[in-house]
Amino acid sequence: MDEEIKVAEETPAVEEVKPKRRGGRKPMTPEQKAEAARLRAEKKQMADNLKPAIFVQFQETQADVNELVESARAAFRAEKKRTRITDMKLYIKPEERAAYYVINEKSEGKISY
Repeated sequence: MDEEIKVAEETPAVEEVKPKRRGGRKPMTPEQKAEAARLRAEKKQMADNLKPAIFVQFQETQADVNELVESARAAFRAEKKRTRITDMKLYIKPEERAAYYVINEKSEGKISY
């Protein structure tokens, strides 16, 4: 028994390790909170309305997809001025340097770029 007591006395006590505390946010005034909320709302609106610039590159030529969409709309409007565009499919064939479109699943056409 004496040996057990000596062993218990000889083992060093394990120190408790406390986790490091991180600094929190600094308190904001109501005006700063309102400004931060406005900036977050603007960023969210920009993200929701994102229109990426899409390009097709083929053998040293480049075509902007947004311009092709506008050209297809203009060509359709030249034929049918009062018909609304509810559906558009654009097929790009870079080897022919042309884009084919189908609007409202009825009208077809071709535009060159």
